[in-house]
Amino acid sequence: MEKEFITQVKGAWNSPEIQALAQRCFHKKFCCTPVIMEKVCASGQKCFHDIHYLFKTDAGVPVPADACPINCIASNLKIVGVNAPVPPGGFAPRRVGDCIIFTIQYKVRVFFEFFDTASDSLEMGTASGCFDRELAVPVEDFQGGCILCKPEETEICVRRINFDCIRAVLVPRPAGFPTTFPPFAIEVTVEKEFFALESGRSIICIPTCANECIELPFPVLPGECVPFEREPLCDEFCQETDLQTGRCAQCPPPQP
Repeated sequence: MEKEFITQVKGAWNSPEIQALAQRCFHKKFCCTPVIMEKVCASGQKCFHDIHYLFKTDAGVPVPADACPINCIASNLKIVGVNAPVPPGGFAPRRVGDCIIFTIQYKVRVFFEFFDTASDSLEMGTASGCFDRELAVPVEDFQGGCILCKPEETEICVRRINFDCIRAVLVPRPAGFPTTFPPFAIEVTVEKEFFALESGRSIICIPTCANECIELPFPVLPGECVPFEREPLCDEFCQETDLQTGRCAQCPPPQP
């Protein structure tokens, strides 16, 4: 949502009409009016791939040597301090240097097939695990950052963009795990992407014109009809009229 809002604001600012009005104002004398408002200080986003190993099934036995993963689900994502309470000794999302650091918790479950020698048939099993990860999202100051009245009074917003298990494969026990671990494990890769934002009450300069500098457009004259228009969603399209039917039935359809 934050990215969509920023995109909409940039789109409105780049409007030719708004730019024309702004240029008229900038070419005339203006002064700065300081106000205190909530401001975005910094923002950024980052994608992460975390690899986990599941050595035992949900039944408590070692993962079979012939386990073949057929599905992997990542679920129950929680951001500590956002939609999960901060545990004793833990930390809420915080700004450290040029990063926003936070902790997440989630569950991974893998469904796999294996041959059960006891029943002499192909069976399905599951293996799951819960994981914690501390992540750091690099952020850049937005328009010079913030001039805060109280530097400690900032708010951190962390939002998930993507979160999914993208890979599951049976592997021999990786080097580094004790030999007491089962000989095989299911290696899963979880992809996650987050957007982080810091905001606070900042001193902001609002440019104000010393004299009137924006000329309002003339109102629509009585009897003048303004056509109905809606912004198209497509950047590329084939167009035909009642006088050119069949134009878009060509392969490929021609562009305007």
